[in-house]
Amino acid sequence: MSQARYVRTGATNYLLDAGLQWGGAPAVKGVRDPAVELMHTLVTVHAEVFAGCEPLLDKTLGILVEGLIDTLLSLFLEHKDTNFKLLDANGYCQLMLELEYFETILNQYFTSGASESLKSLQGILLEKATESCLRESDDDDKHQGGTISPDELIALAQQCSSELLQSELERTRINTACFMESFPLEFAPESVKVAYASFRGSMDASNGVFMGAQAVGSTQRWR
Repeated sequence: MSQARYVRTGATNYLLDAGLQWGGAPAVKGVRDPAVELMHTLVTVHAEVFAGCEPLLDKTLGILVEGLIDTLLSLFLEHKDTNFKLLDANGYCQLMLELEYFETILNQYFTSGASESLKSLQGILLEKATESCLRESDDDDKHQGGTISPDELIALAQQCSSELLQSELERTRINTACFMESFPLEFAPESVKVAYASFRGSMDASNGVFMGAQAVGSTQRWR
């Protein structure tokens, strides 16, 4: 299935080819461009299926989203001793933010299998980050405090999400709107509803300006 290969390539580029050193990641400032590009991959697939065979949209996207999460999980396991030999607190928080970003936007297409794979991936990331922070503590002779516990890592990730997720959904709201078009809004997560409302508001405002300009142009043309 060409679409599945397309999604796998996007997942590989996102997780392995972004050039980020996960053991020395910078502070989290938002969703990275590779994450947005991965969403663009799914937006393209969504458009193709919607145009070609809309009745199969939910089934097809469900299969592809589950495949995406499975791919991310398998890629991490395959490269946990190379690309992900170390995963510091910033790297962990970055990945957790982006996974929640994906889950929020793609919520309607998350199968039970995708949810289970996501939980497994989140658990493995936490385990790797805890192990890496412990190793960093042991290697740092100047370190005076204790290691970062799993609960502290989870709290850091939750703080990043609460501070950044909503603004990132709004910043990239065109992706959210694309996936919300074919889904009843009342069933969406609250963060998606807010981002979608923001998107619709900006679109309506733009359309109003455009229509106003058309009206002025039309009046001037016939004078």
